[in-house]
Amino acid sequence: MENLINLCHLDISDTSLLKMPLHLSKLKSLQVLVGAKFLLGGWRMEDLGEASYLYGSLSVLELENVVDRREAQKAKMRDEKKNHVEKLSLEWSGSDADNSQTERDILDELCPHTNMKELQISGYRGTQFPNWLADHSFLKLLVQLSLSNCKDCFSLPALGQLPCLSFLSIREMHSITEIMEDFYGSPSSEKPFNSLEILVFTEMPEWKQWHVLGNGEFPALQDLSIDDCPKLVGKLPENLCSLTNLLISRCPELNLEKPIQLSSIKWFQVNGSPKAGVVFDEAELFTSQLEGMKQIEGLNISGCNSLTSLPISTLPSTLKKIGISSCRKLELEAPDSSNMNSNMFLEELELLECDSISSPELVPRARYLRVVRCQNLTRFLIPNGTETIYISCCENLEILLSSVACGTQMTSLSIKDCKKLKQLPELLPSLKELRLWDCPEIESFPDGGLPFNLQLLHIRDCEKLVNGRKEWRLQRLPCLRELEIYHDGSDEEIVGGENWELPCSIQRLKIRNLKTLSSQVLNSLTSLESLQTFNLLQVRSLLEEGLPSSLSELYLCDHDELHSLPTEGLRHLTSLQSLYISNCHQLQSLPESALPSSLSELTIWNCPNLQSLPESGFPSSLSKLYFDECPLLEPLVKFDKGEYWPKIAHIPEI
Repeated sequence: MENLINLCHLDISDTSLLKMPLHLSKLKSLQVLVGAKFLLGGWRMEDLGEASYLYGSLSVLELENVVDRREAQKAKMRDEKKNHVEKLSLEWSGSDADNSQTERDILDELCPHTNMKELQISGYRGTQFPNWLADHSFLKLLVQLSLSNCKDCFSLPALGQLPCLSFLSIREMHSITEIMEDFYGSPSSEKPFNSLEILVFTEMPEWKQWHVLGNGEFPALQDLSIDDCPKLVGKLPENLCSLTNLLISRCPELNLEKPIQLSSIKWFQVNGSPKAGVVFDEAELFTSQLEGMKQIEGLNISGCNSLTSLPISTLPSTLKKIGISSCRKLELEAPDSSNMNSNMFLEELELLECDSISSPELVPRARYLRVVRCQNLTRFLIPNGTETIYISCCENLEILLSSVACGTQMTSLSIKDCKKLKQLPELLPSLKELRLWDCPEIESFPDGGLPFNLQLLHIRDCEKLVNGRKEWRLQRLPCLRELEIYHDGSDEEIVGGENWELPCSIQRLKIRNLKTLSSQVLNSLTSLESLQTFNLLQVRSLLEEGLPSSLSELYLCDHDELHSLPTEGLRHLTSLQSLYISNCHQLQSLPESALPSSLSELTIWNCPNLQSLPESGFPSSLSKLYFDECPLLEPLVKFDKGEYWPKIAHIPEI
């Protein structure tokens, strides 16, 4: 880069460079440098001090290499020539400091100019921050401040009077035990943290107490996140009148027995904080808390094993999303017929690892419903109004039912890893997507058959169901666009299995280990655009007998019996643009003329015996060529040296 002597403007802010290019000082014409990164050790503080062309963001890394205050002064951070830097990152890494006062002196000298808008300090090794960090007359334009991994600091700077501060993140401050009143700054006519909108506390293992003023601090705070503060027991600020998002996670001692005023809250999330979750468990306290949540839209409760009931009938009508996970003692209450909200309708409801839920008729109605690892469920009645339902890992679920009203609205049904499930719901005329994964006891679809309007059908590891697939009558589904079947190969003895018919509307087909799939069936799919095959013993005969000419994408995966592509098998595929070959361990060669002239992308992965490519090269249409984990091929296609390099050098992307 030092040869670019006329370079005036250089922007490296969005690159992966970890440090500044060397010999940058030789660029005598350089006037603007954006995104500079000075990695001390290779660079000196003098180099940073002499840089007068810095704009945008500046990172100063490995500050542990700075010896003392005098060396830090050489950076000239307050020089007016650095006034165009708006984002500054100061980072220490490595061992503990020998002298805390020296560390503070160094940071004191790295004080930036007054135009700074974003500041990040990471790994600082002093026990206290310098005074400039809390000077509201100095950092009068600062908008964002992040303090992280300052493990020896035992107090936070007095930030409350910074006039423009809207984002504050405090992470990994391991020596903080209390946040004292001085955090809010000296008394002023302005409320503390007057502009702060987002406040984050994360990984503060010794923090026990948060002292609040109760004088209307944080008047503009919208988002409060407290995560992984295992000893925090103190109360939260009470009058957060602008708060819309509250997250309390992994704070097992934080107790919310006294309701807090959350009149503007829209999303309330409690994870792994059982004492905070008590607010949902005691009916009187819960009702009292909800009275202040006039605008709540989302409620998420996780890891609160003390939670035994959820009074659905008292939930606010504004709620749109509820997520409950790992609350293993939770039981749903019967709705109160006298309460106007007992018939509430949600946009989303998620129930994960709630083993005590055994009465499916009590599940609230929701447009999207997700039920995962609820082990006491033996039957499930899909609530009316459900459009999309996902059920997974409910090991005792045997029967899935739906009402007539539900069947007319549900468009997507996905069931995964329910090994005892035997019965699917009937009356699903609106269903467009059906996914069944690892449900070995399902033998057939309901008597009415598959819905006429079905567009997507995925069946994986449902042996009994697939072996009876002639009864599916897929040829009667004119809207079916995507079909996926993963099988175990046990269909080879099915009488008449080769006469299985598919609708010509299918555009995407994905097949694994289905031995009775024939070229006759494939060639009947005149609309087929994408074909993905996995572990098909008959794959070579399928290729030799020809595939539908409409194909634009072909995947050949896990075919150990495939030694070479058929010479003429793909040439008639005049629409084929992408070919992917992977895990074909016996594949040795790509013969001459095996690839169609329309091909634009070829990917070959994990074919360890592939050692031969077409001698005449690849089609001129090829623009992307990828090889990976093909050890015999790698030396042949090595850049500028391999035997095949002249045949592929013209390809734009390799």
